[in-house]
Order: sequence, then C-alpha cells, then structure tokens
Amino acid sequence: MDVITGRALRIESDGPALEALLHLPEEGAPPFPGIVLCHPHPLYSGDMYNNVTGAIVRAAMGVGVAALRFNFRSVGESEGRYAGGEGEQDDVRAALGSLRAQPEVDPERVALGGYSFGAVMAFRVAASGDELASLLGISLPTPLGNLAGMHASEPILMTSGDRDEYSDVGVLAEFKASLGEQAELVTVPGADHFWWGSADRLIEIVGGFLRRTLLS
Repeated sequence: MDVITGRALRIESDGPALEALLHLPEEGAPPFPGIVLCHPHPLYSGDMYNNVTGAIVRAAMGVGVAALRFNFRSVGESEGRYAGGEGEQDDVRAALGSLRAQPEVDPERVALGGYSFGAVMAFRVAASGDELASLLGISLPTPLGNLAGMHASEPILMTSGDRDEYSDVGVLAEFKASLGEQAELVTVPGADHFWWGSADRLIEIVGGFLRRTLLS
C-alpha cells in the first residue's frame, strides 16, 4: 500500500460518494496545475493506494503538480456498486470536477491519467469531450476496443513495458499514429504490467510529460 500523505476528500455528485486524497506540492505557490489519477480494476483488488498510482502521485508532486486520486464506486470507502466501466466514467468526471473546485488548483490546467483499467476510463472520458490540458495512460490494456477510433486534441502520453502481457506496445504504436502528432508512446525495457523494479523510470517519464504539458 502506498501511504503518501494527502488531504482526505469526499467527492459528492449525482452518483455515489467517492473517497479521495488530494496531494499538494510541498514547494511553490498555488494555484497549482493538477491531475486526476484513476486506479486499476476494482474487481481485481485495484484501489487508489496501488503502487503505480502512488508512483504517479510522486511524479506529479515532484514537478509541482497537485494530484487527486480516488476510489471508484464500491472500492474502499466509496459508495455504490461496480458498474461495468460505464458508471466509473461518471466517477472520473466527478473527480475532475472536485479537483477543479479546489482553491489551490488552477481549473484551466487539469490533466487526467490512469493505470490499466484506470487508463481505459481516463481515455474514454477524454474521448467524450471533457477539455483537458493533457492525458496520460500507463499500461493501457489491449485490445483497445472502441478506443481504437478515438479522436483527441490534447497532448497524450502512453507508456508501457516491453514485458507487459496485457499491454501490447505494437498495438499502442498503431493507436498513437492514429491519434496524431500530439500523442507519444514510451516503451520501457524490462518493465512488466505491474512496474516492479521500474517505478523510478516511470516517475521520470511521467514527471517530464507533466512538466512539459502543465508547467511550460
């Protein structure tokens, strides 16, 4: 379990109330740019304390970006039941609204990111038209389903390991090409789906992307 200190939040919306943590950079002055982070699959023990989600929090805070991570409905202290990936997209939208409403956050500089199932949810919300400063997908599972025809205008980063059995970098390369020049794909040698032993490289990649898209 990742135990980075954050401010506990309760996200209230038209859907189930959601448990969340807001992490603010230790240096710099608000308003900070921010990112909402989506955790892996609720039915396979995924929650906001996942090691990869924690690594992304560290990457964000390290470059002066606020990070809000939350538990999808039915996970941890969040209310509701698993909704097959449809209701979970509403959870993401509620989390984005919550982050934008925080007084320490610049609502015009908000990114969205996720890991595994969370990456799918992030990309689906982005594809539905929510205006984002940038979009981040860690270990986006393949095949991509209806994401394959996605159109997006914000800067996009996808990163996966070359040993990831759930995220085919060849498929992701084709997807990247379809998204246009604003999309990039970084393949990490030796990394698997769970990023064991590769967290430092992930933090470096994500931190660089957030710096370029939210702070420059």
